Amino acid sequence: MRAVTLLICRTCPRYDPRASGEFGRALTAAIAAGRGGAGVEIRNVQCLGGCPRHGVVAVDGPGKARVRFSGLDTGHVEAILEAAAAHDACPSGRPDDWEVPAGLADHVSSVTLKRGPHS
Repeated sequence: MRAVTLLICRTCPRYDPRASGEFGRALTAAIAAGRGGAGVEIRNVQCLGGCPRHGVVAVDGPGKARVRFSGLDTGHVEAILEAAAAHDACPSGRPDDWEVPAGLADHVSSVTLKRGPHS
């Protein structure tokens, strides 16, 4: 992988103060315990705007669409890493241009296209 970044929400579930942050910690640990996410930069971020459907992750890369998934848990680790690899290999990053793993297809909650350079 070249420059894919896996953004993991560290406030999920946001509306349950007693459990806030559990998703990010658990998913990051599950990735480290599994394949380790070789070649994937993991960035734990404050919020990805997927509330109230917690369990939010996004794949992102320079000049590529950011694809956000919601409603995830640690059982989605392999599919998340597959999505990161497919996103990385795709020049546009748009999910119509790469195969979203079957386990994540119903979890796409946002696609953000990036603006090109200004002339």
